[in-house]
Amino acid sequence: MSYCLRIVLVLCLAAVGVLVHAQESGSVPRRTAEERAMKQTEMLVRDLDIHDSLLRDTLYRVHLRYAKSREQVSNRAEAVERMNRLLGELKEILSPQQFERLQAIPRQQGARAHRADRDSLDQEPTPPQP
Repeated sequence: MSYCLRIVLVLCLAAVGVLVHAQESGSVPRRTAEERAMKQTEMLVRDLDIHDSLLRDTLYRVHLRYAKSREQVSNRAEAVERMNRLLGELKEILSPQQFERLQAIPRQQGARAHRADRDSLDQEPTPPQP
């Protein structure tokens, strides 16, 4: 009986260890405001094909300001208002053609949807399975 109890105990400890390890490896480190601003600026520069370094710096400063204010947003209404202000500023900074292209970027799921949509265009379509 004690042998079976030891096996059950070892199996339980192994299961707990696996669960703890899975939770630790699945956690995503939080980005700093500077990292978020840099990532947003890089995506915008790439998607809108911006080559002007002054415009890049301006976009980074705007994104940085909004990334810092994002940390203080407490509810969805404030977040929506912040996003609308950001789009208003971007409209003033970008050319009308660039802003139109910005509006065409899918925003339903944020940057992940945009990357997934872009990546799916690179792959060849798979034929339907019978």
